[in-house]
Amino acid sequence: MKKSTILCILCAIIIGILIGKYIFQEYNEEAETTMNEISSNIYLMQYGVYSNEENMLENTKKLKTYFYYKDNDGYHVLLGITKKEELKQKIINAYKITENIYMKKENTNNQEFLNLLEQYDNLVSTTDDTDTIINAEKQILSKYEELILQSE
Repeated sequence: MKKSTILCILCAIIIGILIGKYIFQEYNEEAETTMNEISSNIYLMQYGVYSNEENMLENTKKLKTYFYYKDNDGYHVLLGITKKEELKQKIINAYKITENIYMKKENTNNQEFLNLLEQYDNLVSTTDDTDTIINAEKQILSKYEELILQSE
């Protein structure tokens, strides 16, 4: 074989590797973007985490409505859920709470829940009626239990 033939084959292999690497890199970026669009951040407004149920019930007596679930960390008390951080204060004001509320960020890909949360967030952002806000949060917490917690 001639040196020129070997050189052409080497160039073709190198060019093939470079083009393959470029195509693979573009595919990976597109796949990551698609996955990020599917899942979304939600914010849980957590009143507290308690080690036992009795302690939790004692500390939540003054709340009109709340939701709690148990996991390995203890009993988590939630007041609301939103996709929009700026709605936190509006929801907390509806409960008339002066304590600090921890905003816990989670990620979910349950599209049914995300669509419902979007609708409830729109309702909360357009009203100042505390009963409407509390009822909206009560509904979305119920859906959170049904669509997220029970599906785990």
